[in-house]
Amino acid sequence: MIKAEDYKFHDRDPKDRTWTETLFVIFSVPEAGISASTYVLTRPNLGVCHSSIEIHKGFSFHPWQIHHLDSQMHLPCPENYADFSLENGLTFKAHNARDLDFKYQSLDGNCAYELTYRSICDPIDPHDAKDNPQVGSAKVKGYDGWNTGHLEGKGHVTGELMLRGQKYKIDCVEGTNKSWGPRNDWGNKGATWVHIHLDDDFSAFFVLGVNFKNKEMVYGPFNYGYIASKGKRRPIVSASMTAQRLDMLVTRATVELTDDQGKTYVAHGTTIAGAPWYSFNPASAGFQTLMRWECDGRTGYSHIADFCGMGFLSQGMADEFAE
Repeated sequence: MIKAEDYKFHDRDPKDRTWTETLFVIFSVPEAGISASTYVLTRPNLGVCHSSIEIHKGFSFHPWQIHHLDSQMHLPCPENYADFSLENGLTFKAHNARDLDFKYQSLDGNCAYELTYRSICDPIDPHDAKDNPQVGSAKVKGYDGWNTGHLEGKGHVTGELMLRGQKYKIDCVEGTNKSWGPRNDWGNKGATWVHIHLDDDFSAFFVLGVNFKNKEMVYGPFNYGYIASKGKRRPIVSASMTAQRLDMLVTRATVELTDDQGKTYVAHGTTIAGAPWYSFNPASAGFQTLMRWECDGRTGYSHIADFCGMGFLSQGMADEFAE
């Protein structure tokens, strides 16, 4: 069970240089085709952190096409991870396990936002059997960031974004997560993180492993996930996804998932914004796409994020190595 204290730094061996705690939130302005992410990776035993804020509008296939990218390494690590301000202009406060606030003002004045994140259901601890019936399959092969301490949340994000002189109203349902534990980031594996939101009756989240075959990304196995409906969670017992892509960015996706009541849902997604995020972690790349989802006559918006270690990506895609 996730508690408010899980947003603080956790007890750890002070001699473990690999101890890592991360924080991530994604948000969007679908009517403007805007997708945005905030990430903070801390190494509290080393006293440093890395923060990356990324915002793109429509498709950006190369880093120089992204509309705002602020990635700064070796910032001083905050003393309190539940309530901090960083030198890059990012401020965060966890009021409790469900209610979060983010604020950012870029040093160049080109970007600013204020976000309130209010959970639409309790966040999940995938390694706690009381939270996750799929606890036996919750570990993502080779991906330490998901395999030690971890929480996943889904919330209503509201606020305002200022981007290059234009203001945008933020009103979306998107995801957040936090991780903690020993972690060597060396880019040997990947996974995908999928959120679907239609309305108050149906939101879904799940994690799949990823592999490559003939330079095509293949999704699976299913690790864990849940459906949120009217503030309550219920587990997903199986899920699969197929996708078409241009370069590494998903352009269309089809998801099939079954809940613990035996009901199967099929959702079709079309991408309205996407970009490669090469600087959220030096060992990995994130290929994030904002999707327009359709399911049972309803439509909504949320994200797919394919996370690939750079070594894993090379093994799957480089001409000399790809199988």
